Amino acid sequence: MALRKVSGLREAGCQVTVISPELTGGLYDLQSSGQIHWVEKSYQPGDLRTLGLGPNSLVIAATDRPEINRQAWEEALQLGCLINVADDPEHSNFILPAVVRRGELTLAVSTGGASPAMARWLRQELEAQYGEEFGMLASVLGDLRPDLIAMFESEEERRKAAFQIIESGILDVIRRQGEGPARAYAASFLKNLQASHRNERDHRTGF
Repeated sequence: MALRKVSGLREAGCQVTVISPELTGGLYDLQSSGQIHWVEKSYQPGDLRTLGLGPNSLVIAATDRPEINRQAWEEALQLGCLINVADDPEHSNFILPAVVRRGELTLAVSTGGASPAMARWLRQELEAQYGEEFGMLASVLGDLRPDLIAMFESEEERRKAAFQIIESGILDVIRRQGEGPARAYAASFLKNLQASHRNERDHRTGF
């Protein structure tokens, strides 16, 4: 659990300090490579203050001892920190959703702390359903945004064109041929959409 949460914080650009008498293999690797700071001890009240934590800090208590988690909760509140106590929503003032990341695409699931097991199960379902091709699609669509803005005057027209690209079979192109051919496919499809849109507009205006 700690490794998963630390990894998520690192992906978000956080500077992470872990207070623990020992580290699991994955956390030890992060510490050895300088990606996290390790305080090699059991948590004791006052440790958060010693680290200089305050209102701009996040605290996650993920020990298997409820009394230690409760002490961390009380100290974090005193310092004005945001704190999440694993599997204890009553002693958390923020939640960490189960997250699936596919490049620029992020899918998050939360049960509001009611069932972390269900959130993890749903995350696994999303991981199986939405592969890396969806991240590639998000990247392709992101790069096409300036073209959509230039080609179509209204937001409604741009949104409709984006939907048509998504539904055009581009995901199959990504799966079969990769991101490069999918970009060429999307650019060609968009030009055809623009030509069709122009013809419809000219027909309506009598030209």
